Amino acid sequence: MEKVFASPHINIYLHSGPVPVLELVWLDFANSDELRAALLEGLRLGRQHNIKAWLADNRLLRAIRPKDFEWMGPAIITPLHELGVRHIAVVESQDAINRFGVNAFMASVIPNTRITSQNFSTIEAARVWALQA
Repeated sequence: MEKVFASPHINIYLHSGPVPVLELVWLDFANSDELRAALLEGLRLGRQHNIKAWLADNRLLRAIRPKDFEWMGPAIITPLHELGVRHIAVVESQDAINRFGVNAFMASVIPNTRITSQNFSTIEAARVWALQA
């Protein structure tokens, strides 16, 4: 696992190998600009490394605004689908509002793709599943 990006709000790691996985570890609340910039950097890295799975460690991420969820569908999920990503693993946030928002968002966008998503309570379980993409 190699750190390929860092900011005050997120660390992004690449699991290289037969099934490349990008792991986004949120470190704290991110406002709209910070959230979008980090996700776009993740998408850029995903394209660069031809990833097959995206792992979002949301444990420390707090509430995401509805306008950001609306943006994420076409700006992030659709391109991940087009890239051929097969798995999105989500380590659920400690924040109940984030959990609710992420679950509702994923339930609304994933059925329109060939991506399978699953929620986890631990990073270890999420990694095992993501690497099976």
